[in-house]
Amino acid sequence: MRFTLIMAFLLLCTVMSIHGQDSVIKVLSDKDYVISYRDKLNISTGLQTSNLEFIVAYPKDKLRFELSPRETLQQFLLFQYQWINFRYSFTPSYLNPDRSAIKGNNTRTTFDIVMAAGDADINLVYQKAKGYYIKNMGELDPSWRPGLPHWQLNSLTTKILGAEFTYNINKQFSDVGMISGKSKQLKNAVSLLPALSIYYIHLNDPTIIASPGTHSDDYNVDINLKFPFAASVVWNKNWSLAGAAGPVTGINFFSTESYDVRFIKIKNKETRWSTGFYLQGGISHTRDHWYAGLDANLQQSGSGDEASRTRRLFYGVELYIGKRFQAPLFLKKIFQ
Repeated sequence: MRFTLIMAFLLLCTVMSIHGQDSVIKVLSDKDYVISYRDKLNISTGLQTSNLEFIVAYPKDKLRFELSPRETLQQFLLFQYQWINFRYSFTPSYLNPDRSAIKGNNTRTTFDIVMAAGDADINLVYQKAKGYYIKNMGELDPSWRPGLPHWQLNSLTTKILGAEFTYNINKQFSDVGMISGKSKQLKNAVSLLPALSIYYIHLNDPTIIASPGTHSDDYNVDINLKFPFAASVVWNKNWSLAGAAGPVTGINFFSTESYDVRFIKIKNKETRWSTGFYLQGGISHTRDHWYAGLDANLQQSGSGDEASRTRRLFYGVELYIGKRFQAPLFLKKIFQ
């Protein structure tokens, strides 16, 4: 909740600053608002923490689990050139000491590709994470107290395949500049960034022993529309503060597999409407040859009543620094 209030406050300050400018209307071209560095090879690295938490409820069993991987720091490499961005992130041990006694260990690998097509961005992502713990221990074990070990699901694995299509209504607003140095915002601007996202999520624990009522696999297909309003404020030429916020609505296809008394897998399928919200904010310093910034985002969506509610919570924070290079000849030939 504290994170949500901070993000909302930053966005409000951004919008108020824009409306507080001189009201004289000037006719300016898109190039007066945004500088693009897409013809350069932009290479950045940094640290990020990103997470996907689940609330999985089984009304028939009167059980509810809040599943989360242990929060970890990941290192990433991001390559940007022309209309494509490629990101690879991993979880190095030197950034994540062993804390398995309390929350277990977690490993994850992520591949992320962003492609630009005119005013639209297409984001493709694959993530595999292994090792979860139960956050809501107080509900499940009355004797549990903060500081005691959580129940751990060290073999629970999630595989995520996702695609998101985002359209920038206003060309004078740099949506890429919010999260990287691929472009630079020159003047204050606002925009709408409607997006369609499709995610396939598979939860599986191969160590589960077959027994009547045991759940073996859970499958989710999330199709969501989000409608964030975005704004950016520029000062001192090279500094920019940007934020976005808006509602999320969509549909969730949920399927779970369990064993019956004959140890045969049976499927239970449900389809639910889901609602939620999206927040994003960041600050960046962009020059012609290098750039740096801090970016944070949060998206929550869920469905069902309290007794049978499923919820997915995506959040992340990223600190990055990057350098621009002349693209090698072979890259120029490929993208001609």
